Amino acid sequence: SSQDRVPHRHHVVQYVHLYRDAAKADIMQLIMYLLGFFNEFRRPDRDSQVMVHYENIAPEYRGFFDITNDTTFFNYPFDFESITFFFPYAWAIDPSKPTLTPKYESVSIPYKVSLSKYDILNIQREYKCGIDNGNKIDLLDGTVSYCNFEFDLCEWTQLTDDDFDFQRMKGPSPRSNVTGPMADYSSGTGYYVYAGAQGEHNEDARVISPVLNAGEYCLRFYYFLYGQDIHKFRVNTRVGDRDTVLDSLEGNQGGSWHTYSKDITMNTKFQIFLEAIIGGTDNGDMAFDDVYIFRGRCIA
Repeated sequence: SSQDRVPHRHHVVQYVHLYRDAAKADIMQLIMYLLGFFNEFRRPDRDSQVMVHYENIAPEYRGFFDITNDTTFFNYPFDFESITFFFPYAWAIDPSKPTLTPKYESVSIPYKVSLSKYDILNIQREYKCGIDNGNKIDLLDGTVSYCNFEFDLCEWTQLTDDDFDFQRMKGPSPRSNVTGPMADYSSGTGYYVYAGAQGEHNEDARVISPVLNAGEYCLRFYYFLYGQDIHKFRVNTRVGDRDTVLDSLEGNQGGSWHTYSKDITMNTKFQIFLEAIIGGTDNGDMAFDDVYIFRGRCIA
């Protein structure tokens, strides 16, 4: 495994196989392994920062999470932004439960497509690279809006032209043993936005973004649709009093979080609103978390 190499170890051949649809972040993570760096959550001090749920990791993958006493971490702060950090549900036996959770409230494991500040410093120090960062490109520099709902809805607001309101929820939802989430997406201990089906049959809930200027954007979030009577979760735009449905996510998606991303190009000011339309029974809960709006096209 390329995860078990050390920088400057000579005469070692390493093979990495890339799938055609491999995401850029995954490729960058593999390059870090090839350079000899370990995952950030494997550093010796990790137990003070993050909890690893070995009981939810298949035995053959537990080695990916073990602590290493490697010296390449130096003495930099623990870095949740590192490109080497797995997403919270990586290698989960039960995909409704995380394998990694931060130990401190309001700390999350964010979406990332660029090397972090400390990833770069580690490479520069170990390989004695120059310290010029003039050619560094931050692929997330165009972030227009981001909300993980840890404290409130941020710039998103509940609409009044719907039937009921979404709820901010922490931990297992009221129906987590049936159709609701067990935890949020980005930390496993934080908040998400929830639309429970119980008592809200054939009704809808909506939240809307701030006004965005004309241009090209990427919308990205994580969603949870579980139950045999899931109706629709819609992504819409609003220009004045004209609404347009961009996507309609329908049907039972299973008891785990999924990624949604969409390129949106508009020639006038507009808003985005997310809408949960409940089915005719209690058997269908919906939730979303970690909503990003980037300027420009989506990055895989």
